[in-house]
Amino acid sequence: MSRVTYFPRYTTHENIVTNTTLHLFSQINQHSADRLRAVLSELLGDVEMPLGINFEQQMRSGRSVPDGGIRQEPVHIVIETKVDAGINSDQLIEHCETFVKGREGNYLMLLTKNEADEQFLNSIRIKAKETGIVFRNVTFEKLCDSLKGLAREYETHLARVIEDYADYCIEMGLLPDRRKWLRIVPCGSTLDLNTKWNLYYQPTDRGYSAHEYIGIYNQKAVRFLARVAAIYCNETDAAGQMKLTLVTGIDRPAFHQRIKGMVADSKKKLGWDLTSDTRFFCADQLVPTDFRKTSWGGIQGARFWDISDQVGKAGSDAELADLLRHEEWE
Repeated sequence: MSRVTYFPRYTTHENIVTNTTLHLFSQINQHSADRLRAVLSELLGDVEMPLGINFEQQMRSGRSVPDGGIRQEPVHIVIETKVDAGINSDQLIEHCETFVKGREGNYLMLLTKNEADEQFLNSIRIKAKETGIVFRNVTFEKLCDSLKGLAREYETHLARVIEDYADYCIEMGLLPDRRKWLRIVPCGSTLDLNTKWNLYYQPTDRGYSAHEYIGIYNQKAVRFLARVAAIYCNETDAAGQMKLTLVTGIDRPAFHQRIKGMVADSKKKLGWDLTSDTRFFCADQLVPTDFRKTSWGGIQGARFWDISDQVGKAGSDAELADLLRHEEWE
């Protein structure tokens, strides 16, 4: 059940992460320069971004070697990515020397997992202002948020690229802890089976970040939700029997029986073989709700939505489901 991905998963080093992000921008640009301009405008400010942007990585200019860049006259964007290493203010100040001083369209983007300390960035902001550079600290979370709703429902290639980049950020640990959020997953032909066996499944090679609640999405709304009680992965042993391994949660015989029922039903009704390489998210019960999506189009992959306020008011999954009937998401 191997899955072809748009972005590599080999390392979290800054150069690979930068290359991946530049590849994302390049893919969006190939689809529509206007869409890329919209994303960069949101991240960097109200910019009238021109067409025909060039993507560069590890280009030397003067004493410094920025991780990546996006260049076209009169716009020059330099990207410095920090994932594992600390932020070096001297390095960023040296990056300012790569720009033509005083001209319009100079931007320096610091791409990080978490927002940097404002006081620490003060010396960089001073140097950037002196040089005529707009300096922005952009987190991967903000970047992923800027991509939401970018692809129309029929633009399947662009939607898959955006979905895979979000998965990449999750798998590489570039996004904040979202365990208290609702993970919304699209379900089509499996909806009846998901609700019958009170679980959701996906290939083991598909990424996800830790989450407490799961929501089953169908036709512009979350139709069912529940707290995840246990997660299992399966494989087939030498005798051809399915073996379940508990990943997290409480191991219960009832969950084993449900998974076996889902595997049997999926084979019989859909012709799908789930006896190996599948991850199962089990709940005590999937509770009906009607948490509606208001923005245009459907969703191609999983989404996260903060429901911590509603969780704090609810004493049970049923009460949470009732609260979300009166809420909306985008």
